[in-house]
Amino acid sequence: MSENDFSYLVHDEQFINYCLQRNAADVQYWEERLRQDPMLAREAAALKPLVIALAAASQQQEARQQWQLLQQQLGSATVPTPRKKTIAWYRIPAAAAVLALLLWGVYLLTRPAPLPTPTAVNTTTQDIPAGGNKATLTLANGSRIVLDDTAEGTVASQGGVSIHKNSTGQLTYTITSNNQSTDTGYNTIQTPKGGQYRVNLPDGSRVWLNAATSLTFPAAFGAGRRTVSLNGEAYFEVAAMPNAQPFTVKANDFTIDVLGTQFNIMAYADEKNSRTTLLTGAVRVTKGDVGKVLQPGQEAITGSGIQVRDADTEAAVAWKNGMTVFSDADIHSIMRQIARWYDVDIVYQGEIPQRQFTGKIPRNANVSKVLKILELSNIHFTIDGRKIIVTP
Repeated sequence: MSENDFSYLVHDEQFINYCLQRNAADVQYWEERLRQDPMLAREAAALKPLVIALAAASQQQEARQQWQLLQQQLGSATVPTPRKKTIAWYRIPAAAAVLALLLWGVYLLTRPAPLPTPTAVNTTTQDIPAGGNKATLTLANGSRIVLDDTAEGTVASQGGVSIHKNSTGQLTYTITSNNQSTDTGYNTIQTPKGGQYRVNLPDGSRVWLNAATSLTFPAAFGAGRRTVSLNGEAYFEVAAMPNAQPFTVKANDFTIDVLGTQFNIMAYADEKNSRTTLLTGAVRVTKGDVGKVLQPGQEAITGSGIQVRDADTEAAVAWKNGMTVFSDADIHSIMRQIARWYDVDIVYQGEIPQRQFTGKIPRNANVSKVLKILELSNIHFTIDGRKIIVTP
């Protein structure tokens, strides 16, 4: 356990008594201690709602296993504090598990950053950092540019179009000549597992690419329909054109037609269904001879057919806004997201419990923090290099 990791407090009896105001001596002890330690006071304020939720839930009688797992994960190492005792929480039922999961995610999100202190290297603990701005651009002539290794500035020019990279993981196409070629060819930007990138298309439309995603598009759009092809997941902000020039996205075996709008498409090959979520404007999703028009706040689930339903728009675009969000997601769906963002392989051993997860955590968190949240539901994880082993 890190010197600045205070998560052990969730099973410290004195701290629990302080949070629940049920022992005058412990309350006095902790009030004095927090007055003397501002960092600890901030951590305690973040952890207090979690402790209260756990105390309420533990009164319900179910098996003890789940919170014993939490005790193991949050640290077997002891922290020297006077009169310290620990409590093993009882397993909480499903509804309370969701609340505790959310509170623990909020704690991880809001806890103050630790002060930089010298730490010893622990060779027995493995962790994997989050992904970042990484992508490869393939030009119409077949040349490839690794964008994360390329300096800021103009990276290429083709047919009267300039391609510029900035420092924040953004690529911009700018028409530099009124006499640009009518056929500039197609470019492809591709993010690897563990990568993300943003591209501003030559018509002014903006596209955010999630991990393991490719987008193919003309270096300059002509006078007709604007058409791009997507494999993976991307968020689009489509620029409206004066002549109402349509914008079409081809993804897997369906298309999305739009004039000017904001929407997200999730169309990974390893997902059973694709998902188109509309934030503003209107789009038409077509598969074969069937077409459905979406209104803002709706999503189209495309599999054997097209199903339209109300959407959780915040969850759909959370990745673009720097968060990882689970909304009633099963473990296999979550682990596919983890595999793409952290560039890892997932191995399942044994019969994994079927549970639904709801929670959120910053997208830049190391994978261990995500797994620590999931382990609240009686599932184990082992990190072995770039492989994560999932066990009951």
